Amino acid sequence: MRLRSFLVAAVLALTACAGEVADPGAQPTPTPPAATGSGPACPPASRAADDKWPKEVPDIVPRPAGFELDKVDKQTQGNITQVRGYVPMSMQEALLWIVREFPKAGFALDRGDAEATEIDAPFRRTEALRGLLRVFVTPEECRTYWAYAVVRNTNAPYDISYTPPPSSTPLPFG
Repeated sequence: MRLRSFLVAAVLALTACAGEVADPGAQPTPTPPAATGSGPACPPASRAADDKWPKEVPDIVPRPAGFELDKVDKQTQGNITQVRGYVPMSMQEALLWIVREFPKAGFALDRGDAEATEIDAPFRRTEALRGLLRVFVTPEECRTYWAYAVVRNTNAPYDISYTPPPSSTPLPFG
C-alpha cells in the first residue's frame, strides 16, 4: 500500500505542470480532463546493455537495456567503482524500472529520493555489495544519465550470489 502511494506521488511529481486559468472566477468542470499521460512514452531500447561493463561491478547489479557506457572510475581506497552512462528512458520510466528491477535481483533499496531532475537510490545486497544509483535528466526527453557508485567488500562473509527473500522494508524513497 505504501509503495503504491509512493509511486503515485513520484509519478505526480515527475509529471507536474503549471497551467494558467483564463477566467479566475470560473467554476471547475464536473468532468475531469482527459488524461495527458504521465511523461513521454519512450520507445524501448533497441539494443542490449553495453558489454563494456567493468568486471569490478558484478553482473548481478541491475542495468537497463540500452545502457551506453560513458565513463568508469576505479578507486582502490574504499574499493569503489563508478560507472556512468546514458539510458534511453524518461525519468519516470527510470524510477519505475529501479523500484521494480533492484528488488527482483535481490537488492534492498534504502531510503532515497526522487525529484523531477534527479533520482537517488541507495541499494545493498548483504554486506558484500552496496552502492548508490543516481539518475539525472538530460535535454532529451527519452534519455537519462545514470551514475552508479558500487562498493564491494571482499572481506564480508557473505556470498553476493545469494538472493535474500523479499522483506517488508520501508519505502526506498521519502
